[in-house]
Amino acid sequence: MTVPPMFCMIRAMQTSMTFAVDNRLPEILERMRALYPARPARLTDPLSQLVFSVVAEGAAPAVGLAVYNRLRATFPRWSDLRDAPEEKVSRVLVGVPGGTEKAKALPAIMRRIEDERGAIDLDFLQRLGTEAAARWLETLPGVNASIAAATLSFSDLRRPVLAIGKEGARPIRRLGLAGPSAALSALPRHVAEKAPSSWRAEDFADLGRGLARLGRTVCGEGRPDCKACPLKDLCPSANRQAAEVVAFPGVGKRAVKSARSA
Repeated sequence: MTVPPMFCMIRAMQTSMTFAVDNRLPEILERMRALYPARPARLTDPLSQLVFSVVAEGAAPAVGLAVYNRLRATFPRWSDLRDAPEEKVSRVLVGVPGGTEKAKALPAIMRRIEDERGAIDLDFLQRLGTEAAARWLETLPGVNASIAAATLSFSDLRRPVLAIGKEGARPIRRLGLAGPSAALSALPRHVAEKAPSSWRAEDFADLGRGLARLGRTVCGEGRPDCKACPLKDLCPSANRQAAEVVAFPGVGKRAVKSARSA
């Protein structure tokens, strides 16, 4: 399955006001794609992506995927997970943060979906707009804005959502795509307002993936390695002695804004 980067994934409101477009963004996207090309992968159905996002939240991507695969091997049908004792699910989730809470949430998610939709699937989300789909997903046990956005972005729903977390937030703020006091929850809106109106789901997804990889490698929490950064000529913070960005206040469950009307 497609493995999304593990960070807060938030839909961003985009404006059609062309004077707000940052002309660096297409070049930034092009460089991110060249440096961190997306691996071709078959997109998964929304329910599989939802479960993966719950399992892997807060874990390293490889760990999250390994535990998710273990979960599916243990509970090959969603009805098996629905009926599973919490203790058994918890044992399967060893290795990911919050395993006890996730072991409670996952069977409850299966039951809630079946109770409300009559079957354990999320195919009906295809008929909902992005905002409505996100709101519905966030009513599920243990599903926050980050998980809802990951479900919409990385499944075959392919909604135009911008994936931004603390790793990707560092280059965003250092590039000046958002103000220094902007909360993490506001960064997707700041970036999307500056993005070309022609951008689609894959553009936002590739930008988010690339910036997260950049944040994990050269644009770290301490002093960034500006000499090795592929964006150094586009970054006003390049080579500054004090370029540390650590705290991102204001992360909230409702930090989800529409990238485009669906």
